[in-house]
Amino acid sequence: MASETAPVWPQNYTSSDKRKEGGIRHRRRLVVFLTLLCLSVITNALLWLSRQGGLTNLMLLARRDKNTTDGNSSRPVFPEVSEAPFSVEDVELRRIRNAASKLHPDRKFRLGKWPVSCLRKTGKTKSKKHCPPSKHKIGNYRRCAVVGNSGIVLGSNCGADIDAKDYVIRIDLPPVAGFEKDVGRKTNMTVLNMDTPKRLEISSRLKNRSLDMYEHRLRGIAGTVLLANRESQPYLKKAFQRYHVSFVLLTSASSFTSAEKINPIASKIARKRYMKKHPSTGMATVLIATTFCDRLFLYGFFPFGQDENKRPIPYHYYPDDGIRQKPIAKDKMHHMDTEYSFYKRLNQSSKGVLKLHIRECDNQ
Repeated sequence: MASETAPVWPQNYTSSDKRKEGGIRHRRRLVVFLTLLCLSVITNALLWLSRQGGLTNLMLLARRDKNTTDGNSSRPVFPEVSEAPFSVEDVELRRIRNAASKLHPDRKFRLGKWPVSCLRKTGKTKSKKHCPPSKHKIGNYRRCAVVGNSGIVLGSNCGADIDAKDYVIRIDLPPVAGFEKDVGRKTNMTVLNMDTPKRLEISSRLKNRSLDMYEHRLRGIAGTVLLANRESQPYLKKAFQRYHVSFVLLTSASSFTSAEKINPIASKIARKRYMKKHPSTGMATVLIATTFCDRLFLYGFFPFGQDENKRPIPYHYYPDDGIRQKPIAKDKMHHMDTEYSFYKRLNQSSKGVLKLHIRECDNQ
């Protein structure tokens, strides 16, 4: 019977080698443990992010333009209008922005003259060969104030609230001096309708300069951005030359307030068919602002002659300019109460993308 042979270890395998092998096994276990720990931390972080609005918020922040600034948020102060939770839902922001993307100033407007080739249609599309984009980029902003001209802002004390926003947009060259407490001082962009440039040019020619309501307004916002239709360029340039002021004038080749352009966009955003009539410049301005502002704060958007306390509300917060023009045609009349319903609907459903202010601001 053959005797059992005990296993023979390699002669060069010492106790020191055993200790080294044990150390390797220990390090491997440590690496596995740390890997599992990291995976657990990452998983918990992803779950937390999903509860806070998802990864889309993180991705959106990473893609923001360098000129994005962090303004102060506005405290909701209007019970029936502004108590919607103020947390930006990036899916909703992206949906609204995609719907209005054709109105983005970098896409719809350009700096300087429009070449003839840009204005001439070739078949169903416009020639873009000789249509370089505007050299002035608007950028992207976190919090924007869009200030309407309704008399509802009188006594609102919203001036500081408006000035705290990253970008302030106004409509049709309203006066700011003397109303700073209610409408603020800051202006970054002014959107003009078809009528205002004509009134401005007429006012610049008045022999009695004390009657000119626009010179002081223009000097107060010199160097800022003006958005207007291409047909307004001649009137604006004549007035600017007389006043000796300059602006970043961005113009669109066609009307940016036409019902054909604005109404489908508004209907898509609201998920409801809106406005058969001609939209106002205010409506167009709000939709334009959604293309480069993450959060919109609306002030002075109130079309009614009385507030809820039956207090009379003037149509504008400032006096008339005294320039008499032809009355607006019936087919160009705006449906302001329908537009107001649109703003209220977005205030309630946009998850913080749009906030509508119609009462006093609390700046304490």
